[in-house]
Amino acid sequence: RYMNMDYFFFSTVQHSDEVSVLNVSYDIACQWSKHLWDRMSTYPSRLHFERDRKTMTFLIPKFHLPAHIAACQISFSHNLIKGMGRTDGEAPERGWANINPVATSTREMGPGARRDTLDDHFGYYNWKKVTNYGISLLSKIKTAIPEREQHQCDFDEFNRALTEERPSEVAQWKEVVENWESDHSSKNPFEIRTVSMTLAAVRLKLSQQEAEDLENGLNNSLHMDISPGVLISSGMDLEEQQYRLQQDLAALSTHPTDLQTTKLQEHSNALLRKIEQWCNIQLLYMPAVGRLRAVEIANVQSLREEKAHEVKLWFPSKVKETTEPCEESLCAYEWELRRAQAHEALDELRRQLRLRTHLYKFKDTHIRGQRANTRASAVLNKVEQTIKTAVARYRRAWSAVKTLSMVLGKPNWEIELPELRPADVRGMTEGEAGQSEGTHTLSWIWKTHGVAGVGEDSKAVLSEGLRIEWCKSWAHANRWAEEVDLLQEEMRHVASFLSWHAGWWEEQANRRTALAAPEQEGIEGYAKRQAALRRAMRDRFQQMWSVVPALLQSTSPAIAVS
Repeated sequence: RYMNMDYFFFSTVQHSDEVSVLNVSYDIACQWSKHLWDRMSTYPSRLHFERDRKTMTFLIPKFHLPAHIAACQISFSHNLIKGMGRTDGEAPERGWANINPVATSTREMGPGARRDTLDDHFGYYNWKKVTNYGISLLSKIKTAIPEREQHQCDFDEFNRALTEERPSEVAQWKEVVENWESDHSSKNPFEIRTVSMTLAAVRLKLSQQEAEDLENGLNNSLHMDISPGVLISSGMDLEEQQYRLQQDLAALSTHPTDLQTTKLQEHSNALLRKIEQWCNIQLLYMPAVGRLRAVEIANVQSLREEKAHEVKLWFPSKVKETTEPCEESLCAYEWELRRAQAHEALDELRRQLRLRTHLYKFKDTHIRGQRANTRASAVLNKVEQTIKTAVARYRRAWSAVKTLSMVLGKPNWEIELPELRPADVRGMTEGEAGQSEGTHTLSWIWKTHGVAGVGEDSKAVLSEGLRIEWCKSWAHANRWAEEVDLLQEEMRHVASFLSWHAGWWEEQANRRTALAAPEQEGIEGYAKRQAALRRAMRDRFQQMWSVVPALLQSTSPAIAVS
């Protein structure tokens, strides 16, 4: 299956006796690396090598990694492996992307002409890359130095806030990360070891439970297509659509265009039809809702038409706030779905708060000018709106869970889902109003726990997501620091290579002796010209790179970028 790649790899490694550390990047390294050494034993002995004398790390290029499963993304990522810097592993793809335009010409050629043409183009591509080393490496280090400073500053700030709250856990995380970086067979600190509750997972659980009931001869459904669990979950979807429609109407300008008004009206009409269909099915499972709606209509003072976003859906949690009866099984369905909704809302809230913190720091550091600030403000406004949506979703779920906990006898639920106050909606490094740098505390939203425990005391550890974010912040800061070091070493290598190559060309000048004097003179002139070109490139590159020490001494990202 992997014969071609195995042969290519083993043949190449034969020439790396002096190399003790090898980082092997391949699109499917996660699969190819399995049983690699067992396969090596089946090949001829000339392809074998002493792997015990080498440290090998297998990785997947960054562009290809998102297509892999989560386990691959934390085990084969360039961003998480020590010593990789900001390497992406996609250099071979760039060569093929450069050669793609030649395809229309070479497909009409014979095999020999086609290979010669491709060799010429690849040779020119490589030559361009060599002559551009001065500019490309300087540009990369100008980017890497401020990024190193920024990521180190972010990590220090993040680490300081967590250390004040949970010093023992942070020390434990650091130890685990360092152990994994030195030995990848140890516990991976980026691995998610708790199960997060999601609406999709709860819906699957409820549907499986209904399938089991049907196998046992129990059918609680009163509709051919809509089961009790589907009724509640689809109602929650409609509730979310109502909120979004309300937000869109509120965001509408004072003088909207006909097109804007038409789109919103069509959206409202479609949603109202969906709600009417849902309400008709709801009466099968919750007949009491008919009386509640009749009372509600009778109490309406105005004869205006009820808007789609104003229709009350009367979930079991709302019915239980009245004197009307409601099936306890429906309450149990909503309890499970609302808990999942609350956890999903918290995940989204934390994600958007991290994004907001990053955007504010990026804006303060890099954005200059009215036009750029206006665009940045527009992006921040969208993030703020998403935060408000997540907060509203959590509070709807929390309110329902609060009512259902009394109906179903579920105590201590507030330990899992505390009330979300306005002061709680803040970033990891932000304190409450009036708190100083030395006294600010971490909001509870960053200290919630996974639904499924792993044998640890849920009151003594931070959430799984917080631990992983700390580890990723550690990795990002280290990768940028490594990138600066690797770029300096790459500059030294380029200068050394050009010096060696110039000497190599000078050696070629006198290798052929049985030639006529004019031919010998031409060969010597060509070889010396190539040597002079290499030395001129080396000197020009070193002159360009002479600003690097000053950039390294600067601690300000703005100065480093200029």
